[in-house]
Amino acid sequence: MNKKGIIAVVIVILAIAGFVVWGGKGSSTVVNNPVGETPAANVPAGVTKDTYAPVTKDTADTSLLGRLKSASVAAAETGSRVALANGKAQFSAEGVKGTVTIGDIAVAKTVGGANYVVTTLGVNTGGSTYQYAVLFTDKNGTLTDQSYALIGSGTVIKGVRADEISGGLVVTITYTAAGKNKTKILVVENGLFNSAKEINL
Repeated sequence: MNKKGIIAVVIVILAIAGFVVWGGKGSSTVVNNPVGETPAANVPAGVTKDTYAPVTKDTADTSLLGRLKSASVAAAETGSRVALANGKAQFSAEGVKGTVTIGDIAVAKTVGGANYVVTTLGVNTGGSTYQYAVLFTDKNGTLTDQSYALIGSGTVIKGVRADEISGGLVVTITYTAAGKNKTKILVVENGLFNSAKEINL
C-alpha cells in the first residue's frame, strides 16, 4: 500500500475511534487515544462524526437485507452449504448440527467495477454463537459468498462499513465483546479477506 493509502487508513481508524468517542457527546473534533499511547489527533477539516459512521441495523438497506435472507451460504468449515429461508437455516455436517442466521446489518460497495456486499453471519452449534464477516459479490442480481472472516463468539455486531481505499476494499466491523467496544478491519484482496492484514482494535 502506498503512502497515500496508509494515510487514508489512518484517517479511517481515527474516524472510527472518533465515532465511538463522539457517541452522545456532541461534535467535538478531537480524538483521544483511550489508552494514552499516542497524543490527541485532530480530525481533518470537514469530517463530522457521521462521515465515517458505520451502517447500523437502524440505517441498513432493508431491500438488500431482504435479498441476503434467501442467499446460499457456507454453514461449516467443512464447506457444507445451506440456502437461507427468511435469513435462517439448519445444517448438519460431520456429526455436527447447528443453525446459521444472517445478520441484521449489510452494506454494498462498488470497487473497480465489482459490486460487493458485506454482512455478518451467526453460526450456533448448541453452545456459543460465532459471528463471521461475510463478503458477497453481487452480479446480475445474484449474491455469491466469496470469503468469511471470524469476528468472535459471544459478540454483538454494532456496525459495518465498506470503503474504497487506494483502489481496494476495506471492511470495518464494530462490535462489543465482554462488554467492551471493539473494531475489526479487514482488507480485501483478489476478492477475498486477507487474514494477514487484519487489524483488531
